[in-house]
This record gives sequence, structure tokens and C-alpha cells, in this order.
Amino acid sequence: MSELMEKHYETFGVKRPVIGCLHMQALPGTPYADPEMTFEEQISRLKADACTLQDEGFDALVFANEGDRPYLSKVGPETVAGYVRIATEVAQEIHVPFGCGVLIDSFATLAVAKAIGAKFVRTYVSGSYEGLFGSQKFNPGEIFRYQRQIEATDVRVYTYFEAHAGTCLDTRTSEQMLEAGAANMPIAGALFGGAHAGLPPEASHIIELKKQFSEVPIMIGSGGTVDNIGTLLPNADGVIVGTSIKKDGILWNNVDPVRAAAFIKAAKG
Repeated sequence: MSELMEKHYETFGVKRPVIGCLHMQALPGTPYADPEMTFEEQISRLKADACTLQDEGFDALVFANEGDRPYLSKVGPETVAGYVRIATEVAQEIHVPFGCGVLIDSFATLAVAKAIGAKFVRTYVSGSYEGLFGSQKFNPGEIFRYQRQIEATDVRVYTYFEAHAGTCLDTRTSEQMLEAGAANMPIAGALFGGAHAGLPPEASHIIELKKQFSEVPIMIGSGGTVDNIGTLLPNADGVIVGTSIKKDGILWNNVDPVRAAAFIKAAKG
């Protein structure tokens, strides 16, 4: 087993972790923020989701603030402050590994991870993109130097190599980018999903990636459902799931215990 695969197992305690999302409602200062939604309500809501996911057998959890759409590649201090306030209190109810991601702001993601004691993050660390959320450019040299500067090198970085709701200006294939990335960046693994949150990657793509990069953890970043996870997960090293386990399959709703249980059954048998 490669060093990366060993550390992947060490992080999650299982070979193919099923990771459930803890989605915050829109935070203050963002377009969809509800002025009547208090931090106490946010915390209570996510504590309930955390308990449900753990009770149903999820191996890990990940905090997310997709409610702060449209995404930013550099969030403000109000977002970091609100995020840390909520995650810190909810984390007291979590007894499995947990991670975080702060939109597509790599620096905020690492800073928050350090502050809340997250074991891993999902983020972007390289590439240039154009799309729904404007222009994004990630410099891995700066990002990983920042990680060392804040002494967060124990945080495992799982990264995307494909655009989220946009187009990658790097014309290389996913395989070529992953090969270069794994060789030149201290990443923990790679995430692959569909064109946007809720859409799955092609099973054939995951199979080919894993066949070519057996020593690199490859996780399904979006789109897992009870109908496809039995095909996708055996060919990957984990899955992050959000939309399909929510009430009525709506991302912004609370976790549905019935859907969550069905997903675990389909994923783990």
C-alpha cells in the first residue's frame, strides 16, 4: 500500500469512507442570508444533522457553506467568523473524523480547518477556471506555503482538478493533471464529480482514474445516490454525499434519516 493510501486509511479508519455533508444555511453578508436565522438556530440544525449521520453509520462528516452562493474565491472575515462559530459548537457533537471547505477559498479553508480541528479539507489548489462564478486562479505554491506558515500540515488536502460550474483553461486531461499534481503537490487525494453539486461523475471515468492511479486516493466528490453508489464506490476510495440524503432531495433541507440509512445500505451492503 502506498504512503498516500496508508494516510487515507489513517485519516478515516476505513478504506472507502462515506462522508456526509453538514450544510450551513447562508451566512450573514451573503445574498441568500435570512436575517431571522440566528447562529443558535444554525448550530441546532447542524447538530441534528450530525447526530443523524453518525447514527446511520457515516464514517466522516464535512462542513460546507454552499448556501453562500454565488461562490467566492476569496471570502470575507464575516464568513470565516460565522463559519468557525457554528462549526466549533457542532464539532462537540461529532465523534467521527470531520473536515471542511469554505466555498472555493483555499486559504480560508485551511485557516478554518486549523481553527476547528478538522482532519481534512476539500478545496481547489491548482488550475485556472472561467464560468458561473467568474474567473478563478489557484497557485499551489502559495497555498501550500500558507498551510505550512499556519502549521496546518497535518490537515489532509483533497483537491479537485475539474471546474465547478465552468470551464478549466488547462486543456490537459484529468489523468494528466492528476499525474502532475500528485508528483508535485503535497495533496492527500483527488475529488471527482459532475458538472455541479448533485451530479455524479461517469463510472467509467472513475474506473479509469483508479486503474491508472492505484496509489492515489480518489474520492467521488458529488452525485452519489442509492441508485449509483453501488457501481461507483467499489471503484473509488470514498464518497462525499449531500443532496441525495436531504429531505425531498433538496440541498438546503435537513438530512432525512430514511434517505441517509438507505444510502449507507446501498454503499456498504
